[in-house]
Order: sequence, then C-alpha cells, then structure tokens
Amino acid sequence: MNRYAIVFDVGGTSIKAAVVREDGETVPDTVETFPSCGKEGKETLLAHFYGLIAGRVALLDKLSGGAPFEVIGVGYAFPSPFDYENGICYIRGQDKYDALYGTNLREAMKERIAADAEVGEKLSAQATIVFDNDAAMFAAGQLAFGHAKRYRRSICITIGTGTGSSFIDENGIVKGRELWNDPFRDGIADDYISKRGMLRVAAAYGLGADGDVKAIADAARTGDTKAADAFASFGRLFGELLAPYIREFRPEAIIVGGNIAKSHELFIPSAKAEIVVCGVPPQEVPTFETVEDTSGSAFAGALSLLKAER
Repeated sequence: MNRYAIVFDVGGTSIKAAVVREDGETVPDTVETFPSCGKEGKETLLAHFYGLIAGRVALLDKLSGGAPFEVIGVGYAFPSPFDYENGICYIRGQDKYDALYGTNLREAMKERIAADAEVGEKLSAQATIVFDNDAAMFAAGQLAFGHAKRYRRSICITIGTGTGSSFIDENGIVKGRELWNDPFRDGIADDYISKRGMLRVAAAYGLGADGDVKAIADAARTGDTKAADAFASFGRLFGELLAPYIREFRPEAIIVGGNIAKSHELFIPSAKAEIVVCGVPPQEVPTFETVEDTSGSAFAGALSLLKAER
C-alpha cells in the first residue's frame, strides 16, 4: 500500500500545500497554493485549514484511481511564535492569524478528522500531526533526503524574508540553536542576511527601489556592474556573519536555501572569500551547497518528522 504525508508551508498571505511520498519525493500534481485567509475569524480559519487537509485526501483518492493508500499524518511549516511541540499558535499583532492565538491546532484538526468519515478512512484520528518552523523543516528534509546526509556537521541557512537556520551535528538537528536573532553589526543577523538586508545593500548602489531582488539578480547576470557589486557586497556580509560559527561549530557544509539562494552564483564566491578574510584558514572553509526548491525540502522534512513520531 502506498503511504503519503500531507504537508503545508504556511505563510502570512498564502499556504503552499502538497503530498509527499514515503521516499521524500513530492507528488507533482498535488502542489498548490491557496490564500491564507490569515485575517479571518477563528472558526473560518479552522474550517479553511481543515478544508485543505480534506482537499489533499480527495485529490489523492482521485490520483490513486481507486488503489488503496494511507496518509501517515499531516506536517505544517508554521511561522512563529508557535508552541511546535504542543501545536499551539501564539501569533498576535503580526497582521495574520491573530484569531488563532492560544488555539491548539493539532487538537482542532484531529477533532475534525474524527468527525469526517471520508477523511478518517484514509487518515485516522490517531494520525500524527506535527509542526515546526520552515527553517527546521528545511533542515530536516536536507538531513533525511538531501545534502546534509553526506556530512557529519552542517549549518542550514534559509535566506528569504528573514534568516532561518538550523545546526546539524552527529546526533541530528541541534535543538534550540539558531542564529537569526544573534547580534551582528548594528543589529541582528536577520537585519542583514534577508531580503530587506539585500535591498539595503542594493540601495547603496542606487538599486532595488521597486523591492525586486530578482530584477537585481537578472541585471547582474546580464552585465550590470552595480548589480553584480551589490550581490558581492551581500556575499561579504554573509561570509562575515558565518565566520565565527564556522570557527566554533566546524561544519563540513553550509547548505543554503530560500528565494535568494536562487542567485547563489552571485554572492557565494564573495562569501567564501570573506570567511578567509575573517580568519578562517582556507582549508577549513566548508563546502557550500545550494537548494533552489526550498519548499520541496521543507515538505520532505515534514515527512521525516512524521516518521520519527510514529
């Protein structure tokens, strides 16, 4: 019997949904993006979240052509603040999901699954439902199915609206170890190694007024020297940030995901050079691996967390 996980990457404006096979591969025809409805009331939001689960089950039923299958659980990459272990949302004052403050989403979804015979036939009320942040899900996917499998120690970094991170050692993902809020220059890491950090660098070169990082990357690839210099400067900041963690943690690899990772060739070389400038011997500079399908890795990570809970 085929076994699957239903997975969601929850954002403030949209939710990306997918189904993942037991081997970590995303089922292509199941990937869809839905509005988050993040400003709606509690009951509307809970009905929306459950509707997305039921919709994935119905889609699997259709794609299977009547062949039996089992859904082993549901995994959510969910923004913080959130009690990931207990499944309780504590988001408030972020213009999203305020109505879910204090709500146990795991229990709310289990109640609805138990009350729905059609869904319960494929996904029982005892099925596991797990939550974690997107960076941790990304790292779990890399450890179970991706680049991190090949290394004893690595640091996974996602660069998007913020700086997501996870440290992986011989025992797996190091709990409670992140760097987004660590002091860096005149602020914290999140201020610099993120979309807004890249746009701040670009502004110094007279670029990025429209807030489009991709446009700057495209310009750099077609010979715009200012755009290329902006990305190189961003890379130097990235290298400066990483250097002390490399000296202390001694990772064999830095695994980079997130939207800005799609422009890796524009900033990783200068990051590596800056790591050496900051005192790391060249032979100790880790290998850099990039992952352009960050959501796919997060989906695979949700599957690995579900398997660990079984």
